[in-house]
Amino acid sequence: MRNLFSQDSVLVRFFGAITNIMLVNVLWLLCCIPVFTAGAATTAAYYTFYQNISGEDDGVIRPFFRAFKDNFKQATLLWLPMMLIGAVLIVDLMYLLGNHRERFHILWVPFCVTALVYLIPVSHSFAILGRYDAPSKQILKNSYLIFLMNFLRSVAVLLLTVTPGIVLVSMPQLVVSTLPFWFILFFGLVLYLNARMFLISFDKSAAKTEEEEKEKEYDSV
Repeated sequence: MRNLFSQDSVLVRFFGAITNIMLVNVLWLLCCIPVFTAGAATTAAYYTFYQNISGEDDGVIRPFFRAFKDNFKQATLLWLPMMLIGAVLIVDLMYLLGNHRERFHILWVPFCVTALVYLIPVSHSFAILGRYDAPSKQILKNSYLIFLMNFLRSVAVLLLTVTPGIVLVSMPQLVVSTLPFWFILFFGLVLYLNARMFLISFDKSAAKTEEEEKEKEYDSV
């Protein structure tokens, strides 16, 4: 029984992780209220989870607001055009659903391609910014590289990222009936699961890059 409640026990670590997820969820929602700050809030959430998962920092509030402040300008400049493009895509989606819901229309093809090209940097950029210091252009490029190099994991990240929107549009009654869960845990849980997958992708991508560099050095000798 004493081991069950020790600081290193699975149970204590589990409840500690859940508590951190709930705190990040609340902080993320509060910092997303102005909407244009969503990019900085998402970057801060990823940074906090990276710190927690890797054991570098088990806190939440201090690392969250530190990352929010440090990355605010770059994250916001990345997010603003994404927000505008997203608004256009939502209008297009509403048109297609309103006029071509029951049968396939050729307009669905360019919409789906554009949406995929758009969603990759939306789901990856702020996760990368939360881990690495890099110019925005490089972050956008790396979003596609990581997606291709870690395809299945990146698809899982993308699906998790769009799940809240899909549930909100397709099952609004479910959202209303489970609203406390959304405000307390849901978004934080999505970001936490994504953060764990991103850390694996980052490590594998870094290892692959290092291996390619060694091969180039070997070939040049």
